Amino acid sequence: MTAVEDPRINRPIWFEGDIPPEQVPEKYRLERAFIPKGRFLDQEFLDLELGKMFTKTWQIACRVEELPDVGCFVEYEVGKYSILVVRESKTEIRAYHNACRHRGTRLARGRGRVGSLICPFHGWRWNLDGSIRLVLDREEFVPRSDDDLGLVRVRTEEWAGFVFINMDPNAQPLLEYLDPIARIFAPFQLQNYRFRWGKGVVVPCNWKTALDAFLEAYHVAGTHPQLFRLERTNDKIASLRELDLRPWAPTTVYERHAHYSALGPKSTASKDAGKDPSRRSTDGKSDERLTVANAVQYLHEDMRGLENERSWRVAEKLKTAEVPDGMSAGKYFLQMYREQSLAEGYDWPVITPEQWTEAGSAWNVFPNSIILPGQGSVFWYRSRPIDNDPNKALFEVFSLDQIPVADYDKKREFEPQYFDDYRDADMGQVFSQDFANMKEVTVGMHSPSFDGHRLSEEQEMTIWNHHRVADRYIWGD
Repeated sequence: MTAVEDPRINRPIWFEGDIPPEQVPEKYRLERAFIPKGRFLDQEFLDLELGKMFTKTWQIACRVEELPDVGCFVEYEVGKYSILVVRESKTEIRAYHNACRHRGTRLARGRGRVGSLICPFHGWRWNLDGSIRLVLDREEFVPRSDDDLGLVRVRTEEWAGFVFINMDPNAQPLLEYLDPIARIFAPFQLQNYRFRWGKGVVVPCNWKTALDAFLEAYHVAGTHPQLFRLERTNDKIASLRELDLRPWAPTTVYERHAHYSALGPKSTASKDAGKDPSRRSTDGKSDERLTVANAVQYLHEDMRGLENERSWRVAEKLKTAEVPDGMSAGKYFLQMYREQSLAEGYDWPVITPEQWTEAGSAWNVFPNSIILPGQGSVFWYRSRPIDNDPNKALFEVFSLDQIPVADYDKKREFEPQYFDDYRDADMGQVFSQDFANMKEVTVGMHSPSFDGHRLSEEQEMTIWNHHRVADRYIWGD
């Protein structure tokens, strides 16, 4: 679609087809890089999101690997809605509104495997294809056709190993909705990744506040100062010298989705250079081999994602390796990592600098997911409103690793863990720092002195863009 360019930052901020500001109630109206706080705190606004946005958008419900056998199911809840995603046959996955056609009882919860869908209240039964199988004492009811009593389907489509659902039967096809994500992510082959782990945490904030914590890297210097240091246990506030090394991560917005790219220290970063996976956070004075190796191993040990056991081993070798003349330690690490991966049976395509630049660091897959593209390991985050409460959400973190070619068809068991308090979830230093901020942001937003978010036009427009897109669903026809 045609984008309106901002002449100062040369980046699209409004798109053809956007809702005119005057069409939005003043208390929720977006201004340039400003978001009114009512969009996070008001029950009215959450009701609009649930009724008009979540019912019309494609959302990631699960991964294909979570439905390995016929009869396996996963429940996807968002706000007041419950969707049941079921493997109906070896080749087809279906989704249904999770409600009995008799009295509305939820048919199944969580995840599991069944031969048929049985209402726990009165025992009505449905086949996995949604057709009615048993109406107990059917002769006592007003005659209704089998079609009328069948489960109501929800649209499902797949991409890159993810199963998406959409409650709108007239929604555009998934690949059109995802554009340009499907094209940009193609080199990373996410369909060949499998879960390493997954955890969900109930957080005392709006679902967007939780999502926003991972939609920009502007917070890294303030929240994660240890990332600048070889001694990662030192999380004292960053010094002024360390702030000079802070990562600069400008955002790019598209017609629907958005991403940021971490481009290195702001003092030397260039948008023209694009993302370079060989660059790592540094204290500016240590042996470059140790800086790279420490960064890789810290991500594997603390976050348990973006890096893996294989890259940890390569990083260990790098510490004492002879780096070829004219090659940085970061580039030599990537070369060694590729050689090790190929030797261990992984499909490891060459990803060009142009493809890395387009991929960036983290994508908001509108409305409620974030995917961090990587070769070998990725993160997927998902945020959902729960209990119809604007100040309560479920935030999930999923770590996925690429698997060897020989294991593509192997089935794996996976079940995420859920916690009422992030402090019980063993999330590591980095994630715990992010979760600790969420309540503090919410408390501050409730202050009479705060009227809304004032965002960086370079590093936080992913957040603003999310609200621009939401307005299309909430205030559109």
